[in-house]
Amino acid sequence: MKLCSERGLTLVELLLAITGMTIISAAATFLLTTTLDVQGLASSRSELYREGLFAMERMKKGVRNSTYLNVPNGQMLTRNYLVFSGSVNDDNDFYFGDPLFPRIDEDPFLDRNMDSDHGLTGFDDDGDGSTDEGLGNQDDDEDGLVNEDDLDGIDNDGDGNIDEDSLGHVGSGSVAGIIGIDDDNDGTIDEGLWGDDDEDGTLDEDGTNEVLYWVTGNQLMEKHHWDGQQFVLSTHATAFTATYDPPDATHGPRIQILLTLTGDDGESISFSEYVYIENAIQRIGKRVR
Repeated sequence: MKLCSERGLTLVELLLAITGMTIISAAATFLLTTTLDVQGLASSRSELYREGLFAMERMKKGVRNSTYLNVPNGQMLTRNYLVFSGSVNDDNDFYFGDPLFPRIDEDPFLDRNMDSDHGLTGFDDDGDGSTDEGLGNQDDDEDGLVNEDDLDGIDNDGDGNIDEDSLGHVGSGSVAGIIGIDDDNDGTIDEGLWGDDDEDGTLDEDGTNEVLYWVTGNQLMEKHHWDGQQFVLSTHATAFTATYDPPDATHGPRIQILLTLTGDDGESISFSEYVYIENAIQRIGKRVR
């Protein structure tokens, strides 16, 4: 005698079971796909955000520690280029012999970056549509005047820029270095030849080594003017400007950097920040971080 039924599923019951499993499977697939899409989107956005933060921090640090701001400046306040002097210690010297305090840009030549051209070779420094125009190779700002702005932290020529076109000598004195100061801390004052800003016996050995940033296509580029090396900081750049904010009663000279990156999904992230040029006035004994 059988105690339990051995009756199987009917065709209707089987079809209902298969339909239910199909619905559950489709829902699970949809949820999994949606979860993976959201996760991928979040990862893509996070990567784009990190890319932008890296580029902004690199530019901000460079501006903050630079000795000279080239572009933008008082001649054209907003440009789609950012150019400033790089922290390169050409002659490998240091304040008080301490490697933590390199002496950078302390002894430039009449042609500040030593490239034998007006301003930067191949670059429209003043934004007037012409490249490398000016007088001799000493017209650093391409304004048709030569050496009209002493290295004294003052806007001598009233163009909104500070020390952008100097005679390559600290201050307007007629001695080596700063008048009355022991520039190299060797116990002797104003020794050496005129133009020897660091009083080390060598003239014009430390140029300004500019760094350039701009966007071409969707690439945010960094270029080292002194050796021509170029780097791609981002492949998603869709907007980039730098604006010079001249010093006034409330703040010193500063730059506003605007950068927009757009992901493959068409969504954009914008970055905006002001950065102060800490060494724009205090050239010698500059702050470094």
